[in-house]
Amino acid sequence: MITPTQMRAARAMLDVSQGHVAQYLGIAANTLSKIESGQSDVSGTRLTDIQRFYEREGVEFTDNDGVRWKTSGVDTYSGKLGFLEFIMDVYEAVKNGGEICVNNVNEADFLKWEGDEADAHMARMASIENLNFRILVEEGDLNVVGEGYAQYKGIPKEKFGGVPLYLYGDKAALIVFEPEDVQVFVIRHSAITQYFRDRFNVAWKQAKEI
Repeated sequence: MITPTQMRAARAMLDVSQGHVAQYLGIAANTLSKIESGQSDVSGTRLTDIQRFYEREGVEFTDNDGVRWKTSGVDTYSGKLGFLEFIMDVYEAVKNGGEICVNNVNEADFLKWEGDEADAHMARMASIENLNFRILVEEGDLNVVGEGYAQYKGIPKEKFGGVPLYLYGDKAALIVFEPEDVQVFVIRHSAITQYFRDRFNVAWKQAKEI
């Protein structure tokens, strides 16, 4: 289990404040401060939440209070709470500008699992400057709810797949939507992500304007 020393080291590596981490975890900053200093008893569930936050930011924990950057790996998000963690991870990756490419999109699936957070998420994305956000949907699909901050194009039905591919930062995510569940598999590997981005760019050039 992650130790207070590792928490402090991981936060220093990411160069983020206690307030930033606490907000993401849904706890008070002074609570996190006590946890990091070892002054507060904390449940195993809370420690797991903290560890998962840092691991999803690319930090790896080793023996003897060790901390290092991950070079690659796969993170999995499940269910509604997991999906909300995923979209927040997307926002954190591009909040200062960047590129997002998404293929095989049916916005109804995304809106279903964002639920009451959908409007807040879209408002966050719309507030980002220097964001290049491109989305490929099936031709004829006019549900383009993110048109305020994203570009949409349509691809033929025979080229449209049922598993969305979401590219952001150096991550490539595959999303499996099911009637009662959703799972997101995020691959952290720059070469793999670039491969998918190159394929996306080919499809984008061939797609039709909406």
